[in-house]
Amino acid sequence: MPFEGLQLPILIGVYCVFVGLYLWAITLSASQVWKAILALCVLSIVTTAYTPGASTFFSYVGFLIGFSYGTKIWLNLLAFLALVIIALHYTFNYPIPFFALPALSGLITISIIGYVERVRLEARISQQKSHEEIEQLAVIAERERIARDLHDILGHTLSSIALKAELAEKLLTQDKPDHAKQHVSELHQIARNTLSLVRQTVSGYKHRGLSGEVMELCDKLRQNGFVVELMGEIPQLTPRAETALILALTELTTNVLRHSNGNHCQIEFRHQCDKILVSMRDNGKVSSLIPGNGLQGIQERLNALAGDLQSSIHKGCEFVISLPRRELHQ
Repeated sequence: MPFEGLQLPILIGVYCVFVGLYLWAITLSASQVWKAILALCVLSIVTTAYTPGASTFFSYVGFLIGFSYGTKIWLNLLAFLALVIIALHYTFNYPIPFFALPALSGLITISIIGYVERVRLEARISQQKSHEEIEQLAVIAERERIARDLHDILGHTLSSIALKAELAEKLLTQDKPDHAKQHVSELHQIARNTLSLVRQTVSGYKHRGLSGEVMELCDKLRQNGFVVELMGEIPQLTPRAETALILALTELTTNVLRHSNGNHCQIEFRHQCDKILVSMRDNGKVSSLIPGNGLQGIQERLNALAGDLQSSIHKGCEFVISLPRRELHQ
């Protein structure tokens, strides 16, 4: 043997160098790891000349190539290293159980493990990127929904405010203060209604879901002396439709509390063909129904969703909200 008395210390040094190269390899990027792999291969081949125990080195090299490269390059390197091991076996004529068998089995099995770990890592990274993209799209969709709601709420209202202010200004210049005062009064009422609507909308963004809001409205009615009957299954809607429906039911509940002289209220959810229907009826006596800004606001928000609001005063007051079935949350 070439080492004789120094064989053990030299082999310990070789193993230390191998460990150092391996630790260096795991810190390198995919484009630079070839340097450490090449150094490990050279060290493994040189060490094989002195001991068959170098067969274990090839297992670690196999893991690195499996973990670092794609399928085609990995298989080519795996085949090349297998040929190197066979060549070393015939060159140094080691017994098969002491070199070729452990070297080949370790190279192939550990390399497969490295390749599988690489595939798993790529899958986790891909899944994480998908989640991030979904979250980003959800944020964008929510911003667009808020922008649409604010446009629906404020667009028409601000136009009305501008028109009323312009008319009042013209009437003042024409020395008609009484008519101007009427427009200013209407302007004040529009502003107050808009403020209330914006508050309801903001509350809708922070709501606890349609079910929670419906239960809260029912409790509010009961606290004011109404017997409340809730029928049907509350659907899962898209965020925009859910907000619109919450605002609509809140406005209708406010109307019932303010104007109804009845003591019974029924809220019903049902499906009809391609529509979602939500009806709210009470047993108060109503001779006529004049839609105000609140009901007009409900109608405008529902129209933006291809929905509708119908009313009836036969045997009490009834409002029926319809939404297209596509607004169901998938």
